[in-house]
Amino acid sequence: MKITLAQAINLLSSLHKKVNELQIEFFTVHIIEVPKGESYTPYDRTVEDVLQDLSDVQQDILSLKEIIQEANLNNQVEWDGRSISMITAIESAKQLRYRLDLLKTLATTKKREYMVHHHSGAIMEQIALFDPSQFKKQHDKLFRQVELLSSTIDKVNYTVDIEVPLAGKYLEA
Repeated sequence: MKITLAQAINLLSSLHKKVNELQIEFFTVHIIEVPKGESYTPYDRTVEDVLQDLSDVQQDILSLKEIIQEANLNNQVEWDGRSISMITAIESAKQLRYRLDLLKTLATTKKREYMVHHHSGAIMEQIALFDPSQFKKQHDKLFRQVELLSSTIDKVNYTVDIEVPLAGKYLEA
């Protein structure tokens, strides 16, 4: 079954949720507590059923991840004047978002701030060793670049169709 890369990513997320649900179900069906000597009605599904389903979904996750990674390796985006793989684009976006967090910390730091130490009561002065306004400008510029890169990645995710044989198992009604 052909689906978009974005649908494959959503399916992967759905399969991870299914694993969590099966793990919860496992802990529900692995024991039953009844008063000593009383009879009980077993659960509709056995531990073996749940473990088999869990194994099947985990195998599907591995297959789907491989298909997604292959698509990400084989599809290119234009970025910073060159053509890069989706894998490189995705990792670059992650790294740039981390840098954005650091720049935001610097941009929101006060140039001078006074604090009182709780233990000694001493008044301390905290002085930024940089110009926060310069880092605010860097943050804003990098934010726009990261948003552009993310949009470029999204465009590929929603336009590239990939063959996902296991998709019918989960997506067809």
